[in-house]
Amino acid sequence: MRIAAGIALAGTLLLSGTTADADLRIGADFGVFCVRGRLVLDQRRIEELKTVHGDDVCRLDQDATEAGARSKVERLGGVGASCTCP
Repeated sequence: MRIAAGIALAGTLLLSGTTADADLRIGADFGVFCVRGRLVLDQRRIEELKTVHGDDVCRLDQDATEAGARSKVERLGGVGASCTCP
């Protein structure tokens, strides 16, 4: 009985997420960003990254899959490599 109650509670918590949480769920694009001069791979929206890191953020590319985005980051030098916003 306790297990069933725990599963029901977990389901309720998952369904009660905010709109921002929806961007982090399956289906959200993976972005290749330049954040303060360094390459970053992230699923958050650019507005969220700017809130955290300031205005020195730009999106360089994006992909629907993490593997695709990682490939793009690697072509640009890899996560943490130097970059500039156009």
